Amino acid sequence: MKKQSFLQASLLLTVSAVFAKLCGALFKLPLTNLLGGTGMGYFSCAYGLFLPLYAVFVTGISTAVTRPVADFAGRGNLPAALRVRHVARIFCAGMGLAGTVLAILLAKSFTLRTSGSLDAYPAVRAIAPAVFLCCLTAVERGYYEGLCSMTPTAISQGIEAVTKLLSGLFLGKLFYNFNYFNHFNFSPESRGALGAVLGMTLSTLTGYLWMMIQNLIQKNKKISGSGNIPTDREIFKSLIRLMIPAALGALVTNLTSLVDLMTMMRCFQDMLAESISGFYQKACISTEISVRDAPAFVYGSFMGLSVTVFNLVPSLTNMLAKGVLPCTAQAWSAGDYKSAANYARQVLILTGLLAIPAGCGIFALAEPILEFLFAGRNAEILAASAGLRWLAPALIFLCLAFPVFSLLQAIGKEQLPVKIMLVGIMIKIILNFLLIPKFCTAGAAISTSVCYLVILILAMLALRKAFFEKSEKSDHNLHLTKPFFSQIWGGILCAGSAWVCYDRLISHGMHQRISLLLAILCAILIYLLVIFLSSPKEFKEFRECRTIRQIKTN
Repeated sequence: MKKQSFLQASLLLTVSAVFAKLCGALFKLPLTNLLGGTGMGYFSCAYGLFLPLYAVFVTGISTAVTRPVADFAGRGNLPAALRVRHVARIFCAGMGLAGTVLAILLAKSFTLRTSGSLDAYPAVRAIAPAVFLCCLTAVERGYYEGLCSMTPTAISQGIEAVTKLLSGLFLGKLFYNFNYFNHFNFSPESRGALGAVLGMTLSTLTGYLWMMIQNLIQKNKKISGSGNIPTDREIFKSLIRLMIPAALGALVTNLTSLVDLMTMMRCFQDMLAESISGFYQKACISTEISVRDAPAFVYGSFMGLSVTVFNLVPSLTNMLAKGVLPCTAQAWSAGDYKSAANYARQVLILTGLLAIPAGCGIFALAEPILEFLFAGRNAEILAASAGLRWLAPALIFLCLAFPVFSLLQAIGKEQLPVKIMLVGIMIKIILNFLLIPKFCTAGAAISTSVCYLVILILAMLALRKAFFEKSEKSDHNLHLTKPFFSQIWGGILCAGSAWVCYDRLISHGMHQRISLLLAILCAILIYLLVIFLSSPKEFKEFRECRTIRQIKTN
């Protein structure tokens, strides 16, 4: 199988992620219009259980398989890489089955503890089979990613996205309009959330089937290489050793959502018990929404609108992190620390180029962006806009933390992301209880931003220290923060120009959507101009990095 460079792999995964996110937007936007804030609260409750399980059983598995496969491929020992996949399939099938059973058993109590009612229970239970299917898919993706071939992963992600879009919307609307569960007395919103989740579960099946087709295509190709093949017991121990820290590190994004799920609804209920009018005022919602539905409506608006927009950019930059892991692991394993350092600079420059202007722009135009994407949902937009604005800084910090975590995992520092993540989560929990009663959803967003800032600072310091220890051998220090100065300055000007342009166009009577698009175009041009004028040295170095020698595999 032809090996891809870091830039090729990252570009392929990014294109795949862009396509998946477009499909996700086409899925989420009409689904929000169908279910409203309350229904999206039920949908988000199911997704809130799925994401941590996905991180533990899927992201951890994929990384745990990628690392040893990349090591063996770097040494030219492809038969050993195949053996890793074989052992991982058996182990992860059991893990996936355990995760599915766990999700089914916890569904009822989880729903009651988080939402206080059983309206979300059907959707929560319907997500359980997806855990098993995703575990099987993760092994195959991890194997090909370890070989620096991202094409199978990219295609399977695209297939999953299309299936989720078509089947999720179809089943969501079908279940919403027709009550197949009369004796259970589920509301239309509850039934619609169930249908949408079933569509997501079906999409994981199609993704796995594609990986099986890919294996059949590769089956007859000759596998060459030499070297000792570890025993199954040794491979199993290696998978466990790598999977646990990788899974816990991947929980960094999902744990913040889980913390919000476990704390926000309870805080909202306490706020209602203290003062109904005070809660409605802080949450910026209409008194037409019943007291019973108010917590689910506010939480659903925050997760369905604010967090949906927030997740668009990190999901793209995460592909850069996936692309850099196997290339850096192979370089580090071969003792080529200079190439590893160059990979680190490349991925952080690219990530900053995307994340910093996006975060600054969302901060400046939070409400217009929501109005553009969720037209007609004025009540939900009003409840979600403050949360999105204060999530914007978190977007930047999270995007930059993803590749740093991947780099730490690639160089054998798997334990550090876990320790760093735990510090951030503790800060998140404390700030949630302090800030949500005062600022409602904005308080949860601010605590998320502080959490990711602490995580990023600690991760950058750990990465710099790890490379500094090898600097005598590589004669090549990282200098990670130098390109960010021009990017931050450009991001500030980008946000300011976007806000001024949008405000002027609206004041002159131009349509809201056209005004927003023109403001974004103006901001992009300003940002690119600032970057071009202020950082030629860094980007000259980046262009030179593209010609770096790639580590060969036999």
